[in-house]
Amino acid sequence: MAGMMHDGYWYRYLAARRDISLYIALVLFGFVIISTLTGKTLVKSQEIVSRNEDPKTFWWCVGSCCVAGTVLLGLYAFTAF
Repeated sequence: MAGMMHDGYWYRYLAARRDISLYIALVLFGFVIISTLTGKTLVKSQEIVSRNEDPKTFWWCVGSCCVAGTVLLGLYAFTAF
């Protein structure tokens, strides 16, 4: 019963590609750090939003990237160990 989760198809699929989730997480965390330091971020409508002009959209974008990076880092840790 203890090792049943590691026998599934999706676990083997993700374990074979676990480095991709680490790379994407690092890129997202880099994006979060750069956006926080500069005060400008790129939103999904392909425009640059400033922290001073629209703080709600800015922090929503930065926070969602941080959450996505944390989830991908957790996925990497789950498949690596």
